[in-house]
Amino acid sequence: MHYVHALVLSLFLYCFTALPSHAQNSLTHGHYDKNYFRSPLDIPLKLAGTFGELRTNHFHAGIDCKTGGQENLNIYAVADGYVSRIKISPTGYGNALYIDHPNGYTSVYAHLKKFTGAIGQWVENYQYQNQTFAFDAQIPIGELQVTKGLVVAKSGNTGSSGGPHLHFEIRDTFTEEALNPLLFGLQVTDNVKPSLRQLAIYPFERPDDRHSKAKIYPIKYEGGKYKTTTNHIKVNTSRVGIGLKTYDKQTGIHHLNGIYSLKMLDNGNSVYAFAMERIGFEESRYINCHVDYTHKANGGGLMQRCFLEPGNRLNIYRDLFNRGVIDLSDGLLHKITFEVQDIAGNISTLSFMLQYDPNLPAPQPEEEAYSNFFYYAADNSFNHENLTMFMPYGSLYNDLPFSYSASPSTTKGVYSDYYQLHNSKTPVHKYFDVAIRPTNLPNYLRDKALIAYKTRSGKTKSAGGVWEGDYLKGQAKEFGTFFITVDTIAPTLKPVTITNGKNMSKNQTITLTINDNLSGIKSYDGYIDGQWILMSYDKKTARLRYWFDERASKGKHEFTLVVTDESNNTKTFKANFVR
Repeated sequence: MHYVHALVLSLFLYCFTALPSHAQNSLTHGHYDKNYFRSPLDIPLKLAGTFGELRTNHFHAGIDCKTGGQENLNIYAVADGYVSRIKISPTGYGNALYIDHPNGYTSVYAHLKKFTGAIGQWVENYQYQNQTFAFDAQIPIGELQVTKGLVVAKSGNTGSSGGPHLHFEIRDTFTEEALNPLLFGLQVTDNVKPSLRQLAIYPFERPDDRHSKAKIYPIKYEGGKYKTTTNHIKVNTSRVGIGLKTYDKQTGIHHLNGIYSLKMLDNGNSVYAFAMERIGFEESRYINCHVDYTHKANGGGLMQRCFLEPGNRLNIYRDLFNRGVIDLSDGLLHKITFEVQDIAGNISTLSFMLQYDPNLPAPQPEEEAYSNFFYYAADNSFNHENLTMFMPYGSLYNDLPFSYSASPSTTKGVYSDYYQLHNSKTPVHKYFDVAIRPTNLPNYLRDKALIAYKTRSGKTKSAGGVWEGDYLKGQAKEFGTFFITVDTIAPTLKPVTITNGKNMSKNQTITLTINDNLSGIKSYDGYIDGQWILMSYDKKTARLRYWFDERASKGKHEFTLVVTDESNNTKTFKANFVR
């Protein structure tokens, strides 16, 4: 839809603006006009998050602009254009606005508190016409036009935001790839060099492309330079991969943000590099092989692999030689150099000597006990007694000795064995199917049954469930312990501002908290005197709010709330009140 919008707009308005100027970094391939967009805020930009920053299961697709811990700051359209999409969600981006511009880019504003002017009225009309709080709507071309500098929204803390701020993006309208907004000339004060924290050496002692656990080397800053504690590192394998833990900071900001680019050289020759210039949303989950996922799961933090796993299809990399794996079989000294840069041009470097020493004790490959061997470049399936599992091509980043175990359950409410599918410290890229045949499940509970699994932290999550013959099939994106259970418990409702018979003339909202024990909230509908009202839902706080308007005039009223979970368990709350 964005492609069609942009194409029509460009034909009817004017040709795309030329993009003549160069970005700061030699690894940046595009050319970006630094004068086309203005800032989305009227205060100096200070960042709590940078583009491409390492996040859970994704790269950060924009910049997080600090708002001084406040909400309700003016948000400005960064250029002329029209609103092409509005999305409202209790999670993720929360209240989000998308504006297409004639130069072929789309600006995105997220975690907004509310929309202003004609945009705000359009949103309210849409929600009442469709009787929904959450929606994702494409807006007809030209229906909501904006001019550069128009106030389009107020800043907020909606969705999965961890505090008040503006998440801002610039996307390629045609491909919908996210681009680094700071390449377009937005000004951020930054004279702080990136910080280098740890080095990791991964031995490849097997003949295949699987490596063993890394050895970690501290990095120190001494005499104005970064150094390893051991300048001459000797290894007992002829091939190694290298990892680097590194962060960036801006002037006067305490946040540890992401770097812009990294280059690794072997004896002066570039063998691996990347730049956080643009990222496609469909490839963002490849972060789980860009970083050492197992190291992170073990509490070691974000170690960036400076070599590619065979199944890594991320497009940020440059100057690759042998996927970044260092060949030391010549036995000679190799000078390894890292150049780490932020988008402002501040550079930190690290150099050390690396050498294969065949006289060192040869490594012993780790013993592998496994039930099946999965290949990253193929579909994989596993069947055992009352369980079947299917992983589509592209689910894994490397070949996997897959481990499995089953144990009987004596837990009330569990209607199958417990099936341990590998371990949660190994990443999975795509959803895979898990189907289990239940034991002793009463027929009257079939409609309430679902596949659940326990995560590494011990949390129980729902993988859903549809019946296929005698098997219940769910989907998951992480390994864990899977089993069949049922969800017969209705959501819980807790009134915050309303009680039966209360005089609410001094209240601005009707507020409640809603929660569900397992399958998750599916719907929430509020009514005053039988008429549907708009209730905004913020999942992170579990709060559901109705802001009093003309639908609650002076006098006596009846409020009703109906909440339903994904297993169709329903809870109803009623209260009379006076305005």
